[in-house]
Amino acid sequence: MQSSDKKTWLWLGVLLLLFIVAGYFLSSRQPAEYPGYVSESPSPTGTKAFYTYLEENAEVSRWEHEPDHLPGEDRGELLFMIEPFFVPDQAQMDEYIRYMESGNTILLFKNNPEAMFDLGAAPGLAVTDEATTVKDQYGEEYNALIQSQMRVEDEDTDEVLLQDETGVIALKRSFGDGSLIAVNSPVWLANEYITDEAHVDLLFLLMQEAEYSSILIDEYIHGAESGPSVVSVYPQWMLVIALQLSILTLLWLIYKGKRFGPVRTPREAMVRFSNEQTTALAAWYQRGRRYQDSLRLQADYVKLLLQEKWGIPYRRSWQESAELLKRKVEDIPAEEVGMFTLELTKLLNKESINKQEYLAWSKKLDRLEREVEEE
Repeated sequence: MQSSDKKTWLWLGVLLLLFIVAGYFLSSRQPAEYPGYVSESPSPTGTKAFYTYLEENAEVSRWEHEPDHLPGEDRGELLFMIEPFFVPDQAQMDEYIRYMESGNTILLFKNNPEAMFDLGAAPGLAVTDEATTVKDQYGEEYNALIQSQMRVEDEDTDEVLLQDETGVIALKRSFGDGSLIAVNSPVWLANEYITDEAHVDLLFLLMQEAEYSSILIDEYIHGAESGPSVVSVYPQWMLVIALQLSILTLLWLIYKGKRFGPVRTPREAMVRFSNEQTTALAAWYQRGRRYQDSLRLQADYVKLLLQEKWGIPYRRSWQESAELLKRKVEDIPAEEVGMFTLELTKLLNKESINKQEYLAWSKKLDRLEREVEEE
């Protein structure tokens, strides 16, 4: 028996080792996947090149928390929001507005800026791979890729910064002591296109519209969590080993015969013989259609309770007990008590009754029985 146990543990150990080796190679060879417009992404759609340049030339950091934690007044910050993956709810939008009103600037790059900060958008030209001529507020022309069909709708108080022949590309809107700069072309920041055309010139032109001492890149809008996850805290090899140990533990429990499920109490611990006898007797009356006998026994039991609880003599008939019952019973009107005793007497004197009569009068006797027992 001991030899069999040793062989089992040996095979389990070999299986665990194979799982660890396979898991390590699979995890190490799996290519990393990056979502678009994330500042840590080196892929063509990421913005790591732009973030790296800012790191070398300015004070910049990533913001991965909810907007209600953004710093308050007198910070003079420039917050980049690059193609958010979702539209923040109204409470979060209010926090972003509060952040701008306290003297900071948000530079929003979004293909369709509608639904954010009460911005409007209208259809423009169809998307092409050809460069488009863009003019700034001073009439200076630039070539740029515009891969958005939407144009930003400006209001009378807005300052139009960039536009093409079909509409506004970028505008500036004041919020308290700060401002919002909305642009419909996040592609200018992508690793693949940032050095194409005049994208770099346009980016610095837009950044010069704000006075700032530091720069934040908002990664919360890309799904960044407010705190580190388990996957990011622990190395991948450790997670693989932990998974394999969990599998080994489960296999060991199964091998030892452990079972999971509800605790079942033995029948002998909760069923008494008297209960079984009563149940069997009731089933016997029901199968034999002995409704009359069962009803007489029930009525006789209620009379015994009336004598014990209310002092109504057992030898009296139901009709003779009617007046005393009227004074004692509270839940049944006095008129119904008289009818109850009269009809019950007639029913008990019958040779036989059907199932419907039995069920109806059994319920009535139960009702009287409960009232007597509750006092």
